[in-house]
Amino acid sequence: MHRADGVFQGGGVKGLALAGALVEFADSAAHPQNYVEDWVQLAGTSAGAIVAAYLACGHSAAETAALIERTDFTQFEDWGAGGELLGGGINMIRKHGLAHGQAFRDWFRRQIDDKTFGDVHAANRKLKLIATDISRREMLVLPDSLGNYRLSKDSPMIDPDTFSVADAVRMSMSIPYFFQPIELIHSETGRSTIVDGGVLSNFPVWIFDAADHDPLRPTFGFKLVGGKVGGGGLEHITKAFGWPVATGVDIFHTASEAWDKYWVAHSTYVRTCAISAGDIATTEFNLSEEQKQWLLDSGKKAAAEFLDEWNSTDYINSHHRGLA
Repeated sequence: MHRADGVFQGGGVKGLALAGALVEFADSAAHPQNYVEDWVQLAGTSAGAIVAAYLACGHSAAETAALIERTDFTQFEDWGAGGELLGGGINMIRKHGLAHGQAFRDWFRRQIDDKTFGDVHAANRKLKLIATDISRREMLVLPDSLGNYRLSKDSPMIDPDTFSVADAVRMSMSIPYFFQPIELIHSETGRSTIVDGGVLSNFPVWIFDAADHDPLRPTFGFKLVGGKVGGGGLEHITKAFGWPVATGVDIFHTASEAWDKYWVAHSTYVRTCAISAGDIATTEFNLSEEQKQWLLDSGKKAAAEFLDEWNSTDYINSHHRGLA
């Protein structure tokens, strides 16, 4: 069981706990029978998209944990001139998001050497990221869905293979109200607004399941449990703008959890590592070193307990197929 597929839930800065779980999964000394050293197919939403993409671009579990642990998340709060309330408020009115999101995109491009989906496929890996087209009311699976869009009205149709992984991650993590949404042009309906994939599926553990054959390796889901809504700049701006924004934020977080909870079944439970996020909020970007360490340790603890109990004979996917 040293090769597997991985699916990672969104959760903002709480995603550090996902990295902690990955480190534990890679510990062959602690789990000589049940460890994973090679993640073949990877998928995620929002913060989970960051983890999945970084792994898919050739990085190890330890490198993923080190990247997230050393990152200063406040650098992604690119409000612009005037700071959080003034600059962010202007962005909210003009661009429908507090932060531009360009700082994150530029940073992540550097971390993955600006790899494309074609680069990922060339390395014999598969990467799928979830986003939401709220103009068309549909879920997008990137890069598969990209072939239906243009970057602008006069540009050619997007070639999924040459599309930047960092740009796709930026789409998947477009938390409503916090990050400015992405605008694309659909071939049939015109302008589309793309936001966080968590609006429709924050935990797509089903994404690699096939109905016509038994899987050769397991798919493991990494799910965050608990934590607070909002935090940081998002909390401040909801207070400043009042109930319309506050209600919108609540709707997003409800949508990002309710649908996946509704579909929790035995096939989800037996392959899901559930990780406590404590009381840490999704957009609490100014995490202390103690909070970061707590999240890492929480992920490691949850993964250790999961691996100690996991048995391959219990595995079943959403089509009721066990391991080949």
